[in-house]
Amino acid sequence: MPPAGAPAHRARSRPRVPCRLVVVVVAALVLVPFAARSQESVHDVEAEMLFNLAKFVEWPSQGSHAGQVTFAILGEDDLAGVIASVLSRKTINGRDVFVRCVRRVEDVKGSQVLFIASSEEKRIPEVLEALRDHSVLTVAEVTGFAALGGMVEFVHQDDKVRFEINLGSAERARLKISAKVLALAKIVAHAQ
Repeated sequence: MPPAGAPAHRARSRPRVPCRLVVVVVAALVLVPFAARSQESVHDVEAEMLFNLAKFVEWPSQGSHAGQVTFAILGEDDLAGVIASVLSRKTINGRDVFVRCVRRVEDVKGSQVLFIASSEEKRIPEVLEALRDHSVLTVAEVTGFAALGGMVEFVHQDDKVRFEINLGSAERARLKISAKVLALAKIVAHAQ
């Protein structure tokens, strides 16, 4: 029986955990996955970068695809799979995004953006030549792609994903890339 004046029931005392320990544990749980980025998360970043980049490109005419933005993926690699998954649920300036995988350059017709997978690295000169007179934004994650005449190359530098733009190639394709995007990119020239 409790003494007079004491509460009828005794609250269980919880062990006191120092506030600093809680902060450290929560920070570790939240920050560790970001500090140790997996290849998958890097590809997610690149897919989002491609999506955001397309928002700031102006094509000469929308043609029959005025209601959608079509991304074509030539070849196969991990990034191509992530691009297809991430972009197929998006819209750009009120237009649905449509993603299609192609095996031949001829099948790119009607697309505004072409991502060339690393599996097609040997075919890059052939692909770029076939698209020379077409207003298709070409993108790859292949070293030297922009210098070969590709328009956007994803580059890994200092644990960050950056991009290089061959502005001359984009202008020849009659594409206008926003100055906001150009300010973030490294501008490269076509290697002769």
